[in-house]
Amino acid sequence: MLKMDGECFSTSTHPSILTITEIHTLADLLPDAPKEILVKEKGFVASELVQLLKMAGFSVKHIWGGTAGMWKREPLRMDEMELMVVSTKIQDCF
Repeated sequence: MLKMDGECFSTSTHPSILTITEIHTLADLLPDAPKEILVKEKGFVASELVQLLKMAGFSVKHIWGGTAGMWKREPLRMDEMELMVVSTKIQDCF
C-alpha cells in the first residue's frame, strides 16, 4: 500500500521494504545468453539512501521526486517510486 504525503508523519506509518523479483530473457540482447535470468531489485527510502551515501563518503546536496521521463526539481512525494539524488564525493572510505 502506498502512503500519501499527509500520512508520512503518522506514528503507524512504516516504510515497506521493497524487493522486486523478475525473470527476464536476454537472448535479444546478448549472444549465447541463458534462456532466462532472475533479476532482483531492491528499493530504498530516501533516508536509507542518504545513510548509504554518507557511509560511502558522499555529501547529499538534494533529493527530488520524479518518474523516469518526468524528472523535476520538486520535493519528494510519498507516492513516487523513483527519486533523484544529487551528491558529491567528499572523502575516500577505504
